[in-house]
Amino acid sequence: MRNVPQPRRSGTTTIDGCDIAWSEIGRGRPVLFIHGTAASGWGDLAERVGESCRAIQYDRRGFGDSKYPPVDNLSQHARDAATLLDAVEARDALVVGWSIGGIIAAELASRNPSRIRGMVLLEPPLWAKKHPTPNLFNGVVLSIILGLVAGPTLGGRRFSRWVFRDLSGGNSLDTAERSFRERVDANAAAIGVEIRAGTGEHLGLAELSAISTPTMVFAGDRSQRFLADGARRMATAIPGARFAVLPGASHLLQFERSGDIAAAILQMDNLSKILT
Repeated sequence: MRNVPQPRRSGTTTIDGCDIAWSEIGRGRPVLFIHGTAASGWGDLAERVGESCRAIQYDRRGFGDSKYPPVDNLSQHARDAATLLDAVEARDALVVGWSIGGIIAAELASRNPSRIRGMVLLEPPLWAKKHPTPNLFNGVVLSIILGLVAGPTLGGRRFSRWVFRDLSGGNSLDTAERSFRERVDANAAAIGVEIRAGTGEHLGLAELSAISTPTMVFAGDRSQRFLADGARRMATAIPGARFAVLPGASHLLQFERSGDIAAAILQMDNLSKILT
């Protein structure tokens, strides 16, 4: 099955002055991948999903090939995602959001309940800003200060080295695909600006508890505690959401456990077929 070539397509869609770069693989019901505050990077996850669905990836505004001055407004990214779904005729989408992309996905579902058929969220750090720790101060606040003093590129690079540390004492960015590491570094300025946007504090419990779409939330057991805690908060806030911890996974769980996550995405797709 995995040796069968899948149809591929790519393009750009102009949204509020930004040419959003996107690509897709496969056919069938759409699955939109929303990346985090790093770069678009999914390993072979999109390929796996593209065997059964239409897997759509894109560079968010200010990242990658979607050239635009970096923004610190997560709601703008949620609006971009909604418009992109219209533009590529993928209005009934299952959404996969990684890290801050999971926050964006939740806002997308909250604002567009009839257009999102399911969500799979990978370590969304929901409301981490409301639960400060010395570690968060060191990682986020000091990176923001460095960015304001010395420029967002340096702040973004510092943040990237911090956020991928894991509980084993290592750093998952060091063992990630070289192309992904290069994309993260190329996006350092966008990262340095986006970390000022918070962790979903603009989304209240009332908005999240009104989400009725089936939702699965994952965390890795090697990730920093604030990531797993944020993921649990998201699963608790969305009614009926399921939560699971993936053994051996860090904040790059889409690379490290792509088979398990792909299976969950396809299960969610099948569930949404039954519900509709």
